[in-house]
Amino acid sequence: MINYLFRRRLRKFREETGELTPRELDQARKVLFALFARYGDVIISLSVIKEFIKKYPGKKYFLVTSNQMYPYARRLLGGQATVMSFNKRRNPIKLMEIVSLLKREKIDLGFNPWSSGNEAKFIISLARKYYLYNGFQGISNLYDRVRNYLLLPHADRILPAWQLEKVERLVICPCSTNVAKSLDPEDLLKLWRQVRHRFPAAKVTIALPPREARLYKIPGQVFVFQKSKAASQAFLNLLEESDLVISVDAGPLHLADKLGLKTIGLFGPTSPLGVVDRVTQVVARRDPGLRGFFCGKKCQDPRCLRRLLAGDLLDCQVTDYDEVRGEVWELARCPLG
Repeated sequence: MINYLFRRRLRKFREETGELTPRELDQARKVLFALFARYGDVIISLSVIKEFIKKYPGKKYFLVTSNQMYPYARRLLGGQATVMSFNKRRNPIKLMEIVSLLKREKIDLGFNPWSSGNEAKFIISLARKYYLYNGFQGISNLYDRVRNYLLLPHADRILPAWQLEKVERLVICPCSTNVAKSLDPEDLLKLWRQVRHRFPAAKVTIALPPREARLYKIPGQVFVFQKSKAASQAFLNLLEESDLVISVDAGPLHLADKLGLKTIGLFGPTSPLGVVDRVTQVVARRDPGLRGFFCGKKCQDPRCLRRLLAGDLLDCQVTDYDEVRGEVWELARCPLG
């Protein structure tokens, strides 16, 4: 029923507003964002929205997202925006309350970065004028796609300058929704042994999705991700108490980075150049044989990650992966042979 209402309104208010202009941004008094996307894409969007608010102070900002992303939005944006959330299946009444509030506010502009679902489009259609995000296709830096959408400048690259010193609390996030970017149980165990050898007294927590938490047999403490406000707040607390985060290319990598935490990013087919923000705390580790490549091959057994785990992942020498020129962004075959 809710999806039907979404589609009905979108058909009625289908907008063809052309290109967003700087004048519209300057004159708008109230701006609305709707974020209903994958974990990492929401964190990326929140980071750039924070830049947007800094560039355009004095406006009134609203953001609507899922219950799972609500704690992250509150933490990253602070009190700079009114943050609301709902679950369209479990609490349609909450959705109607949000709709009523937004109609009363008479929003000037609406945006849905990285969010292609009907719920995001429905929410921003409540603004006087809205612009649908269309940067899903192609290969370029994920943060810069949102900056282009919101007419924001690109920053100069600033790489991390931290040193790996005393670590008492450490979080490992080995899984992505994409198996090609995830560690399997054997590789996770190799990483866990490296961590225990380097930091024998550290408290190590491995954060896993529910399915992997049941299947992976790893010693030590496990945090299980859930799609709820309470679980997201618990994970946020876990990260903020940590001295180091080790993560594959997934949402927790972006969250740890935006919290200003020392972070080691484990990259397989995806290039840090396209994934990590220009100003970052992430020390990127990737197989040298993939330098200069963004692999488009969807493999079930990512050799690039297997090979990466054969080395010392805690050797945090910072390299400027932005020096690569003539990037080969998509491949018909794996460059590792």
